[in-house]
Amino acid sequence: MNEPESSRLQQSLQHGFSLAPKAVLQEGWQRIYGAKLTMVMAAIGVAGSWLLLNHLLLTVAGDSETGDWRASLLGLLISMIMAPMSGGLDMMGIHRAVERPIRANQIFDYFRYVLPLAVASLIMGFMTSLFLPLGAAFGLPAVLAMLPTLVLSVALMFVFPLILEKGLSPFQAILVSLRLFARQWLNLIAIHLILVALFMAAVLSFGIGLVWVAPLYMVVKGIIYREACGVRGAGDATAPASSPSRDHFEA
Repeated sequence: MNEPESSRLQQSLQHGFSLAPKAVLQEGWQRIYGAKLTMVMAAIGVAGSWLLLNHLLLTVAGDSETGDWRASLLGLLISMIMAPMSGGLDMMGIHRAVERPIRANQIFDYFRYVLPLAVASLIMGFMTSLFLPLGAAFGLPAVLAMLPTLVLSVALMFVFPLILEKGLSPFQAILVSLRLFARQWLNLIAIHLILVALFMAAVLSFGIGLVWVAPLYMVVKGIIYREACGVRGAGDATAPASSPSRDHFEA
């Protein structure tokens, strides 16, 4: 677990990597203690920014046909602005997975990467949007047509961190993410299905459960990235999945 991060990614691409869903989720649960408030505040900041920008989109574009081109431009602008903030959430989870300090305003640290992140976001959006019209063309039910989109969304989970933490280009990050997913696709899908079930349960609890589930999702993604790619300068912080986090106080 302590090999250099540069060899970790190469080894994962060539020989695969191990991933135990139960151990990943258990470690993620341990690591959210002492970090829930910070991560929830960051998630609220991202969600609030998204709502604000979408309200701006609807206000400026209006309902007229002449607003279509403005809606497209604003949609592009929103994706460019939100990509660094979404990447910031991913990096918070990674930092927590290797016991680095995190802060709520960390979501604003990555706007200098806005161009590669925006390009990656647009490419991924195009890729994931292909299956619904294809499914409709073949007469498939909407639920079945959405399955490839959901699987591809999981397959692209490494893209933003690979750009921010490894310095890959958008095209390199997408290809590497797909290759990593192919190595552990079953376990990755299983982990995300469990997280989706937890999110549904959290919503049914009038949103109270999101205080635990949202940070858990972020940290679990960070642990998966750590195991698959390694983290620069992490050293011995990449502890085995059975090891608890060092801080035990509640947020």
